[in-house]
Amino acid sequence: MARLSLSLDKRTVKNGMMPIRLRINHKGTSAYVGTGVEVEEQYFNAGSLYDPIHKKAYMAIEKRDAVSRFVRQFDEFLADVERSELSRMTANNIKERVCGQVPVATHTYAREATDTDFVAFFETYGESRRTDKTRESYAYCAKVLRLYCAERGLRTLTFVDIDYARLVDFARWLSETKSPATRHMFESYVRAAYRDGQKRRLVCRDRDPYYDYSIAPVPLKDIECLTAKQMHALMTYEPKLAGLQMGRDVALMSFYLCGHNLIDLYEMGKPKDGACKFVRHKIEQRYKREVKIQIEPEMKELVEKYKGDGMLLKFKATYPNYDGFRHKIAHRLRELSADIGFEVSMPRIRRTWATIAGELECPDRVIDKSMGHVDKTVKDVSYEKYDWGLTAKWNRKIINHIKFIKS
Repeated sequence: MARLSLSLDKRTVKNGMMPIRLRINHKGTSAYVGTGVEVEEQYFNAGSLYDPIHKKAYMAIEKRDAVSRFVRQFDEFLADVERSELSRMTANNIKERVCGQVPVATHTYAREATDTDFVAFFETYGESRRTDKTRESYAYCAKVLRLYCAERGLRTLTFVDIDYARLVDFARWLSETKSPATRHMFESYVRAAYRDGQKRRLVCRDRDPYYDYSIAPVPLKDIECLTAKQMHALMTYEPKLAGLQMGRDVALMSFYLCGHNLIDLYEMGKPKDGACKFVRHKIEQRYKREVKIQIEPEMKELVEKYKGDGMLLKFKATYPNYDGFRHKIAHRLRELSADIGFEVSMPRIRRTWATIAGELECPDRVIDKSMGHVDKTVKDVSYEKYDWGLTAKWNRKIINHIKFIKS
């Protein structure tokens, strides 16, 4: 009796993935057939013909279905063929007979738009995002999508179901329960997944609803930050509890480093020549220019207090999971806010540095470079090298302005 098995063709690696091939063994002969599906090696299970792909693999649902349909053609042939005829065949004969009916080495996992479950695809797409925080946001959005489908009586939401009317209805439904910022974020996530589906030929570009539909922007509102007097109060605040002290110190360290984000503090390596040199985590995939911020005496005191081994700070060694660290600091800052009498958060600290810099008439170019913004003009991108001494000069001026302000 012929035997079927699946394996990876490790001779060919493209984008970190290897082709899955079907092996036919029969009467001492063997033959290989490409399934047209590729997968990461760590997500391949050779022991199963019909469930060979782990759910964490990119497009796992579509690829698993494609492999299953491909294998089933061979299984059905072997079940239906006369035993006497099969006994005269080699593995290559079986391959030739079945492959005359099955398209081989094509993207068979690209199912028709009419039966591709968009929400399932959205979940897979979300799991492939780069950062834990983004994957977490996509997972939450997927739950909201399923709730929307349930409330609208949709058993499945396919790609072809997503048209102009559906997008308008989804936006209206989100607006009833979510903030404008969350509504905008979820709509942007849906659009990103839909666009990726287009690239994978899961839906025809002629159906693109975003040709007519535009995601409404988040309405602008007043910038929320601390006043100079509040920042002075935070700088001179002496909490009695260790947890509150840690929250205050992290907020101040962000301020002393021109308002840089918590994850940059968490990931920051050892200083060089008395300065922190790093690429902002948020944009490191598309922008590799370093930020260079001189360590001022106030920052140096805190660095000594929280000094890390091989890192600027000890937080990554203490909290191996960034999400755990982020939640801990958010909790500490909420406690701190209640104790000091005004809201303190990492985004507010970042905006406070920029706002005070603006009030002191710091040049926009200095603010943008100090905060790690991407260069935008031709001059800034290609011609004029930035003098980081300007950042040191203005950061010192801003710290002194807060430090010696009259209460």
